[in-house]
Amino acid sequence: MSEALELIKKELGPDALIIESRKVKKRGITGWFSPPQVEVTAVLESKKPTTIEKQEYSYPPVNNQSESVFENAAKEIAELKGMLEEIKKEAAFSSVVDAKKQSLGVEPLATVRERLVSTGMSGEAADIILMDLIQHGVDLKSAQSIDRGIRAAIARLIRIEKPNFIKKPTLIFLVGTTGVGKTTTVAKLAAKYHLMEDYKVGLITIDTYRIAAVEQIKTYAEIINIPVEVAFNKEDYLRALKRFEDMDFIFVDTAGRSQNNLIQVGELREYLDAKKPDEVHLVISATAKLEDCESIVSAFVPLGVTHLIYSKADETLKHGSLFDIIKITDLPLSFISTGQRVPEDLKIPTVENVVGLILEG
Repeated sequence: MSEALELIKKELGPDALIIESRKVKKRGITGWFSPPQVEVTAVLESKKPTTIEKQEYSYPPVNNQSESVFENAAKEIAELKGMLEEIKKEAAFSSVVDAKKQSLGVEPLATVRERLVSTGMSGEAADIILMDLIQHGVDLKSAQSIDRGIRAAIARLIRIEKPNFIKKPTLIFLVGTTGVGKTTTVAKLAAKYHLMEDYKVGLITIDTYRIAAVEQIKTYAEIINIPVEVAFNKEDYLRALKRFEDMDFIFVDTAGRSQNNLIQVGELREYLDAKKPDEVHLVISATAKLEDCESIVSAFVPLGVTHLIYSKADETLKHGSLFDIIKITDLPLSFISTGQRVPEDLKIPTVENVVGLILEG
């Protein structure tokens, strides 16, 4: 950081303002032992022709507009101070971490990283956990300490939150790509809240592209003994909401959309804008490739996604990628779907069982 500041001072002079800084490191385990690098963005502040001393006691009467200007200036100054404090903290933490990495050597770090990657998580996700272990002073030469430390680190780095009964009715959308099991998951949720928790539940499907999907959700609704509405357009959808206004929960099943077809994904916004849902759950399959998860998140999260559902957990033996998905989405995990049975194959996650799933499958 000091070298970067010297270069900025040399290029732009002492009046330069720092607007952004971030740490940059090489990828992979070798990057852990490379000198830390910092990228700093700075701009040159324009000079004001007036002299502050001459105007110190001659401010014009304060009006609402000038108050706003002063408030904005004060806010910007506070933000800059906060940024500088964060830079200082990051620099101090980096020094501690670098010293710790040098004292440990390559072998313990590589061994722990290899163990994490073997669960199916990416190397980048493993690095996040390794950083947490180092930060919390875990003994990486003790197998027992490592196991406890990894579990504690994952527990700190994930969030779990089930749907809440916010108001009557609570409107919940399920969105995602094709073939991730949204319709089955909607049926499981409806059965759980109606049959097991005695809530009044209504189902709406706007997935009218597949006749099989409409018939499937109608069959589920008949078995669960709850009403279902099929909406072919926004007007149908609004009428269905009107019919279900005395329900506790309304679950909406949507058509699967490819994350690569943003026009199709955007079509969902017509319904989301017609009546803002209380929660939007993104369903991601356990079998999804990690490289696809980022594009899925980029496509669907702008729709206002609030939760993550991990589906088809029974179709793979390794679940380390779940940690990647949670970190990529930065969303709380609400449910885990593990099979076709309704509602038995819907699991309510806890920190303990999610950590176990990630590490042990």
